[in-house]
Amino acid sequence: MWLNVCMQHLAQKIWSLPFLLFVFGVAVYITWQLRFVQFRYFFKSIALMFSSSEKLHQTTKVHELSPLQAFINTLGSNIGNGSLAGIAVAIYVGGPGSIIWLLVLATVSASLRYSEVFLGTYVIDKFRVKSARGGPVVYMSLLPGGTIWSYVFTVLSLAFMFSAGSLAQSHAVGSAVYKLLGVNQVITGLFIFGFITYVFLGGAQRIVAILDKLVPLKVGLFLVSSIIVLLYHYQNIPYALHIMFASACDTKSILGGSFAFGLQHIVSIGFQQSVFASEAGLGTSAIAFGSTQGGQPVQSGILAMLGVFINIHVICFLTALCLLVSGVWSGGETSSAMIIAAYETVFGYFGGWIVLLLVINFAMSVLIACAYNGKCCWDFLFSGKFSYIFPLFYCVLAFCGAWMNVSLVWNITSIVNAILLLINLLGLLWSMKIIKSELQLYSSKVG
Repeated sequence: MWLNVCMQHLAQKIWSLPFLLFVFGVAVYITWQLRFVQFRYFFKSIALMFSSSEKLHQTTKVHELSPLQAFINTLGSNIGNGSLAGIAVAIYVGGPGSIIWLLVLATVSASLRYSEVFLGTYVIDKFRVKSARGGPVVYMSLLPGGTIWSYVFTVLSLAFMFSAGSLAQSHAVGSAVYKLLGVNQVITGLFIFGFITYVFLGGAQRIVAILDKLVPLKVGLFLVSSIIVLLYHYQNIPYALHIMFASACDTKSILGGSFAFGLQHIVSIGFQQSVFASEAGLGTSAIAFGSTQGGQPVQSGILAMLGVFINIHVICFLTALCLLVSGVWSGGETSSAMIIAAYETVFGYFGGWIVLLLVINFAMSVLIACAYNGKCCWDFLFSGKFSYIFPLFYCVLAFCGAWMNVSLVWNITSIVNAILLLINLLGLLWSMKIIKSELQLYSSKVG
């Protein structure tokens, strides 16, 4: 299909090394300006996640989230099949070394997550754009040009929720169920349609309640199963770590000719997967935090940073280790098939069932989290009107995604991500003075 080829070519041009180095440069600059906030307050972020403070749990309105609920929503949105199948694809295309570059960008990008969530919470009730009290919609309006940036961001975010959320995640479930059980993807699509409809009928509180159960379940199931795989292949862990670091600056390029070209390829794959998996810098995580009551912007930002570390430095890294220690990474498989092959080296036939459960759980939590974020974007664009159309459209897309070819969707999503990333980084840089001064004030009080 010529359109798909054009979109793929355009996405590859946009996500070239110069653009990724620009993103890396901005992340390093913000990290420096905030005096390495992701390291200074790393343990504080863990403490906040387990805190019993009422300020992190309380809400004052029916449709409002608490900071901890917003954090769970962000985890639900971020930890999807990109953290499983996406890592397998990164290793298949860029080699084991791409994982090191994924970790490098994610580490500095944690400062972007802090900045966008802080800013999205800080502007609550200080500025207002139509019905929006906070979040990226509001802080984007502070850029020269005003609310035009709010509308651009919202339209792109809505496209992201429809494509990366509804279509892509339901496709992952439909494909996995068909490959393992042979169930027709249309039937799977109908089940997904029914489940998401049930979620929408319960409103925001049902979304939050289901995410509160799904997110810990998927993280727990993954951690237990992946640690068992690693323990089974424990002799290969040193080799896996060695090959990651050794191939991060060396590679297929030695076999193919140009060292510089090969290194550029590995860095590009690692950086790109880091952006896709963590969403740090896209501004989407600030949507949920913008629905809180505000009042704790610095603590909200510190809490939100932990999501990057949980997703990238734990989930993605353990996924990569499982693929490398099991030896399946060089077997010619890719995507979910590579994950299944790794699990089957330990669990045999049941490995496929475990991966299927992970794929379904990961996908469903993303579907639900994106449903909430997408509803926020839709309500802003249409001022609360036609609110019944969004759930219907989202559910129909989830049904279609289970059986349709979504390669075109992924290419369009890549382009949308790049534009979202660019304009959100501009928004963060424009408000850097506020972000920096408020963090300094907080540091002076708590140390």
